[in-house]
Amino acid sequence: MAKEKDNSFTKLVEPHLNSLYSTALRMTHNLHDAEDLVQDTLYKAFRSINQFQQNTNFRAWIFRIMVNTFITAYRKAVKQPMKISYDDMEEFYLYKRLDETVSLQETSKEEFLENIFDDDIKNALESLPYQFRLVVLLCDVEGFSYNEIAEIVDAPLGTIMSRLYRGRKLLQRYLWKYAKERGYIKDEFSQKT
Repeated sequence: MAKEKDNSFTKLVEPHLNSLYSTALRMTHNLHDAEDLVQDTLYKAFRSINQFQQNTNFRAWIFRIMVNTFITAYRKAVKQPMKISYDDMEEFYLYKRLDETVSLQETSKEEFLENIFDDDIKNALESLPYQFRLVVLLCDVEGFSYNEIAEIVDAPLGTIMSRLYRGRKLLQRYLWKYAKERGYIKDEFSQKT
């Protein structure tokens, strides 16, 4: 019986693991925290799999568990003072030193430009307030419908649509400002719009 439960849970979860992890990474901004969040989500989902109703949207169900787990952890973290590990500082130091010594000429021009744009878009997403960022990620990155997002976040559909609209506008404003600063948009064009 337990093995059957394991197999059915694995079949349900497996197609969504990459999506869960990438969303967790965007939510936490940290590799280890993202791994912990996914692990906690899977643990909670496995323990409560009997509450999942067959023939309903498993993806939305497990994402809701992840969002709730993240919010709970975030609230706990806000109440506690920040802790810094010496090991983390050393790891960051080595990464920074390696980054400084790697020559820009080792990568192709296209790869370099792709990385810049990816980082800029990630930075733009990360600059959004949490409630907008979460909805934009779930809709535009993960492809959830408005109704699924409302279920995941446990908010009314109108609120989701409003947050998505405002989040996209903030994102657009940030990217427009970035494009003007970098010279991708000429002043004569920006004055017409």
